Amino acid sequence: MVFDVCMMRKVKNSKYKVINFSSQDLFLSLNYTKKISFDKFEALKSNFNFLNRKNNDLLKIKLENKFIPNNEIKIEKVLNQTDNKYKVASIDFSQHFKKDIFKGRISILQKKANIIDLIVQLAVKWENRIPKKTLVTFPFLINLYNHKNFLKPGHIFDGKETIKKNTWNFHEYPPSILTDNSSNFAVGLEFFDQFPWQSNYNLGMHEAISKEGFEKYEAEVQLTEELSDVVVMRLYLSSEGRDKVFKHWKENTRNRYDLRKYFKPKQRWIQKNYLQHFTFAYGKEAFEYKNTKFKINKIIKEGKEFGGYDSIIFWHQYPRLGLDKTNQWELYRYLPEDYKSIKKIVDECHVNNIKFFIPFKPWDVRSNESLDKHAQSLEKFIHKTNIDGFFLDTMSALPESFLSIQKKYPSFEFCSEGTPKEQRQIEQLTSSWDQIGDIRRNYKVEVEANMFRFVFPEHPLNLVSRWSVGSDKDSIIKRAAFNGTGLVIWQDVFGCWLPFSKKQKQLIKQLKKILVKFHDLFFGNNSIPLIDTLSNGIICNQFANNNNQRIYSIYNFTSKKINGPLFNIDSDVDIKVQQIYGKLSSIKIQKTKKTKSVCGTIESNEVILIHVKLQ
Repeated sequence: MVFDVCMMRKVKNSKYKVINFSSQDLFLSLNYTKKISFDKFEALKSNFNFLNRKNNDLLKIKLENKFIPNNEIKIEKVLNQTDNKYKVASIDFSQHFKKDIFKGRISILQKKANIIDLIVQLAVKWENRIPKKTLVTFPFLINLYNHKNFLKPGHIFDGKETIKKNTWNFHEYPPSILTDNSSNFAVGLEFFDQFPWQSNYNLGMHEAISKEGFEKYEAEVQLTEELSDVVVMRLYLSSEGRDKVFKHWKENTRNRYDLRKYFKPKQRWIQKNYLQHFTFAYGKEAFEYKNTKFKINKIIKEGKEFGGYDSIIFWHQYPRLGLDKTNQWELYRYLPEDYKSIKKIVDECHVNNIKFFIPFKPWDVRSNESLDKHAQSLEKFIHKTNIDGFFLDTMSALPESFLSIQKKYPSFEFCSEGTPKEQRQIEQLTSSWDQIGDIRRNYKVEVEANMFRFVFPEHPLNLVSRWSVGSDKDSIIKRAAFNGTGLVIWQDVFGCWLPFSKKQKQLIKQLKKILVKFHDLFFGNNSIPLIDTLSNGIICNQFANNNNQRIYSIYNFTSKKINGPLFNIDSDVDIKVQQIYGKLSSIKIQKTKKTKSVCGTIESNEVILIHVKLQ
C-alpha cells in the first residue's frame, strides 16, 4: 500500500490538491482543489482508468430540489495514515448554503489486501433547527455504472448485452463488477445492507444500481448534527477476473456467520436429502380407501423409479384443518390407528433408509397457545413415533421454542418451505425448499443460478414447483441439474394428480445418482455461479471442493444449437473431461499456448454436466 506522507492537519493553500490511495491492484486519486472528485479509479497493471468522463464529483447535495454549488466546499482536514492493522485516507469538509451548515467526511479504509471501503458521512446544522428535504447523488458512481464493462449483480455478458440470469432471495447482496479491457483485473462494488437498516442508505443504493436507470437515482437522507454514514461502498479487488471477486465477497460474507450447526455429525444426514416425497395422506397415491390403509410400501417402491426417496413429508392436516376446533395435533387421532399409524409408517421408512417429516402449521397457533406449548407437543410426538424431522409450513425461520428439541434429539432436523433470509435464520435453519411460484398455476420456471445455494452450499435446497406440468416440469429438472440441487417429488397436489412422465423420472434418477457420487464437489465450498464463458447464449456454474476435480453445469438458453468453446480451465497439468449428464455432446479439450478450453455442442434449451479431473 502506498500513501501520500501526511497526517491529520489543516490544509494549506495549493493550486492542485490531491490524495492518492494505492493497493496492489487499484489506484484511487481524490482531487480536492475546489471540490471533491475522483481523478482516477485505475487498474494498476493495465493503467485502465474506469472514470474517463468529465464529471466525477464524489457527491452532490440537493436541497429542496435545488443542487448546492460544489465550488463552495471548504476542506477542513486531510488524513493519510497507516499502521500494522489498517490504512486510511480521509477528507473532512464543510459547506455553507444560505444559513444551513453541512459537514462531511470521505474515508478510504483498507484492512485486508483485497478489500477497500469507501465511506461517505454527512451532518447538518439546520437554520432554526427545521430540517429540509435532502437528496444526495454520486456522479462518479453513475459514470462507473455507465461503463461498458459494468455488470449488474447476477447478470452475465451475452455479446454486448447484459442479461439477468440468477435468482436472489436473501438479505446478502452480491457486488456489481467492473473489469478492465483485458478482463484480468476486476473490482466488485458492494453496498452492504447492515442491520439496523437505518444505519445507512445502502439498501436503496444496492436496489438502484441493480436496475436500469441508476442515473436518475437520488438518495433521500435524514441528517443530524452528528456525522453519520450515508453510504458504505466496499470494493473487492481481483487480478484473476470476475470469478475471484465472487470468492472474495463470499468469504467475507460467510465470516459474519456462525455455521457450526451445519457440521454437527448427527445432523449431517440432511445434506444428503436429495429426493423428498410430498405424501398427501388422503390422496389416492397414498391412501387405500377400501381398506382404510396407507400405501407406504407402494410409495417407497414407486420412488425407486426416481432413484429412491431420501425422505417423506407426511401431509394430513391441511386442507381438513380449520373445519372445527380440532387443532393440528388432535387431527392425528383421526388416523386409522391414531399415533400407531404414524409409528408403523416411520418404521417402514427407516427399514428402507428413508427419513420421515411431519408438518407444522404456524397459522394454527391459537390465541391461547404459545410456541412453547407446540414444542412440547412435538417433543411428545417424537418420543411416540421416532420421526426424523419437522417441516415448517409457510415459514422461513426456526422459532426459538423449537431449538431445545435438538438438544434432546441431536439428529432431529427442521426444513422450511421458504428459504431463510436473515443471518440468524440461516445459522439455525439448516435446510429448506427452493420453491418456484405459489398458488398461481401459470408461473414460468426459469433455468438460472440460485445464488443462495452457492453462498451457503452446506444448506440443502430441494427444488419444487407444485403446479408445473409438461415442459415446466422439464425445466424444474434442468434447473435442479444446473444448480446441483435435489428435488421435492410432489405429484398429488391436494387431490389434483400431476405426475412426472417416465422420461422425467429417468432424468431425476440419473441426476440423483450423480449428486450422490459427486456429493463433495456439488456441495463444495469453492463453487462459483455464472463463471465466464467463451460463447454467447450459455451460462455456466462451477462446482468444486479443495481437490483436483470440478463439475461444470452448462445451460444453452437460446433457441439454437451451440457448437464451440464453452469455458477455460486455468491449469498447467493434463486434464481429463467427461460428460456425466444431459444429451450427449462431443466434449473435448482445445489447447493453446496460454489456455486450455473445453469445447462441445449443446442443444437448444438443454443442460449438460461435465466432470473435469486435473491429472
